[in-house]
Amino acid sequence: MRLYTLPGLLILLSQLPAFPQGTGDCGMDQSAPCTVSTSGQSLQGVWLSQIALPGGPFVPFAIDIFHADGSHLGINRDPTHSAHVGVWLRVGDRKFVFSTTFFTHDEKGVFNGIVKARGVFTLSEDNKSYDGTVERVVMDTSGNELQVVPGIQAHSVRVDLELPRNSQ
Repeated sequence: MRLYTLPGLLILLSQLPAFPQGTGDCGMDQSAPCTVSTSGQSLQGVWLSQIALPGGPFVPFAIDIFHADGSHLGINRDPTHSAHVGVWLRVGDRKFVFSTTFFTHDEKGVFNGIVKARGVFTLSEDNKSYDGTVERVVMDTSGNELQVVPGIQAHSVRVDLELPRNSQ
């Protein structure tokens, strides 16, 4: 009889509905269920991105494409960088993490390094921009870590469809 009690209890508990739980992003009252709307909370789409190195001003940096499957493609304005390829994930109310990798090369096109960027973004309430912090890991051509640059600020604006002014 004792052998059947634990499995029976587990089966019974598995049939109970899950109850919503509050999170730190939902406010101070953790006893009430969280009722934050997640409608439209996605990075999916095309973004114009800027970065500011620690102590520096924001400068145009890339056009980023975040796909529905969680993949990322970025085209950087720096001619010594390859395309940026990575992944992203929603981790909370308007909160996202991402990591991406790109190759670097010299003026003659010779491969000379690998860079990983890892960041945390917060989507604006209107879903039209995000701000975040990025860490850049610079590596040699074998993937050995040479330098970590923390505290890079990021700001991106969603690209909206624009129709021609004089459409006929």
